Order: sequence, then structure tokens, then C-alpha cells
Amino acid sequence: MKRKISWLTVPGLLLLMAGLIGLYSGPEISQYVFLPGGEGTKYGELLSETEKKWEGSIPAGSLHGLVSGVSLTAGNRSEGEVTLYETMGGFFEIYPRRFRTGRPLTRGDAGKRVIVLDEGLGFALFGGDRDPVGERVRIGDREFEIVGIAAHGRRIGEEGKHAAWIPLDAEGAPAPETVILSAGGRMGAGLRTVFETTAREAFGAGQAFFLGKERMRGIILPGAAVLILAIRLLAVWFRKTGEWIRKWVRDLREKLKRKYPRQMAGTLAGRGLQILLAAAAPVAVCALLVWWASRPMTVFPEWVPESLVDPEAVVKRFWELTSAAARTVQFRTPELAEIRFWSGAVRWGLVLTLLSRILHHLRGKGRREEKRPDAV
Repeated sequence: MKRKISWLTVPGLLLLMAGLIGLYSGPEISQYVFLPGGEGTKYGELLSETEKKWEGSIPAGSLHGLVSGVSLTAGNRSEGEVTLYETMGGFFEIYPRRFRTGRPLTRGDAGKRVIVLDEGLGFALFGGDRDPVGERVRIGDREFEIVGIAAHGRRIGEEGKHAAWIPLDAEGAPAPETVILSAGGRMGAGLRTVFETTAREAFGAGQAFFLGKERMRGIILPGAAVLILAIRLLAVWFRKTGEWIRKWVRDLREKLKRKYPRQMAGTLAGRGLQILLAAAAPVAVCALLVWWASRPMTVFPEWVPESLVDPEAVVKRFWELTSAAARTVQFRTPELAEIRFWSGAVRWGLVLTLLSRILHHLRGKGRREEKRPDAV
């Protein structure tokens, strides 16, 4: 039994570590997802107007539409299950890719029938004996010239086997299923409001996702566990430090009975410095814990009631958060799906680790009770 309990910790810690690494391996991106407009929607003008409103506060953004299950043909070879990204603006600046050959799409490619393939798709359509750059592929009855081959690994949130990228306003481009406005870089609460407000004004109703907030949401539970453990260790530190100081004071009193204070000056200075450091370390740790505990409040200002001492304000904010949590999520992006996958891995890793410790504690308690002699 003991062996099973100890091995339960291993998958828990592995899940926890894998989840944390996965959460923080992606870029810091803000996304606004909305349904595409009708035929003739001038996405380029809308994006330019939005970027003008952001000027000086939010870095330049990009638009990209998603189309799943697209089939690409080159000669007598065809490959389906391709996720097609229809991009506009600085897409490859916000979603960087390494390129095996060729170049990424740029703002100058707007309206052109050019395409970037991932390396797996390029190999499937052209084989490995020639460079596909300059060749042509067909999407439906339209031909697109290949300008680059990207080193693309399939992400957890992507449904297609391969990926390809074309300009959003290219002639003959399939109609996107959803369109995503993106901006890179970390945003505070004020900039998040500006981003969401300007996006809604330009593109209509949609949903905003801030991947930094989603990451924070994913580590709240392990963060709380770390906070509790740190407080526990800090309490032990205070107790041990207090015992050490009391013992040192007793020894000092005994030595002062045999020596003059002037002879003890060096010892007193050294010990005083040790006590100062021992007292400063817990203060620094306490400040770090306060910062750690307050981080969610800075990322989620909507959690904080208008008045902490007003019960009605607290209850009102509670029901607002409950209603927001129960609201149906209408859209999903591959990046959001990936973050939520890794968040689930973090939560399950924490559950398995804590369960292992609880079972170990109960097992040890049972053994102690078995060894306890019966009361007379």
C-alpha cells in the first residue's frame, strides 16, 4: 500500500510540471473573436482604423480568419484536413514561426494569391527532393503561389493535421468561420478595456480573451497551495529562529557573568548581525507572499468589490462573478484551447499530489494507532 501511495505522487508531479511548462511556453496575446461580416467587408480599413485608436498604447495588431477542413491540391497530389489561416496585418510578428525556406506573409501581400505551407504539408504535396517555394497549389479552383515553408508543429488546440496561411483578402479565399483580432504584449486592466472596446466598435459583437489572464486562472489553485506551504514553512522558521535567539540570550547572560561587556564587543556585533539577517529574511519573505497573494487581484480587478466593508457590495460582486462564470462561451481559439488543456493538467497534477500526501498521512496515522498499547 505504501508503495502505491508513493508512486501516486510521481504522475501528479509530472502532470503539474508539464502543465506549468505548457502554460508558459506560449506568447502573451490578447484576442477578440467575432463572426465574419458579409461579402465585401473591408477588413483592411477596419484594422487600420483600430490601429490608429491604439497608437501609443497598444502595439500594432493583426486579423486572421480560421477555416478548418480545407483541401489543397498540387498536380496529382491532394491533402485534406488542413487548417487555413487567412491573415492580415502583422500576423507573423504576433504568432512567430521559424521558416525552413522562403519568407512569411507581410502587409505588402494584401490581396495577393500567395500562400505559406507548413513543412509537413509541403512534403506531402511536393516530396522532399525539391524546394516548393515558387510552385503553385490550388484551393478550390484558385491557384496560390508558395512563398514560404514554415516549421510548424501541430498545436493542441488545432483540429487540422496541417496548416497553411494566405492573405485574408486574397481573391478566391474561402469564407472564414471566425475572425480573430490579435495584439501582442502584456496588457494591464486599462489597456484590456481599450482593446475590447475598440474591437467591439470596429467589428461588432464578439468575445475577448486575454491569454495572460487565462494563464493566471490556470495557476490560481497551485498558487494557493504554494502560498499555504510557504506560510507553514514561515511559521516553522519563526519558531526555530525564536528558539535560537532565546538560547543565544541565555548563553550571553552566562558569559557576561564571567567577562566584561567590552571583551564581548566582537561577539555581540557578529551575533547582532546574524539576528538582524534572521529577522530581515522573514520580512522579505512576508513581502514576497503579500505580492504573490495580491497578483490575482491586479490581473482580475473585477473580483474586487467596490467596498470591502460593505456586505451588499460583496454579495453583488459575488453574483456578478457567478453569472459571468455561467455564461456560455461562444467562441474558442486554438491558443485558448491549448491554455485550458494545460490548466487542466495543472489542476489534475495538484489533485494527485495532494491526494498522495493525504493517503500517506492517513496510512501513517493508522500505523501509529496500531502500535499504541491498549489502555488499561
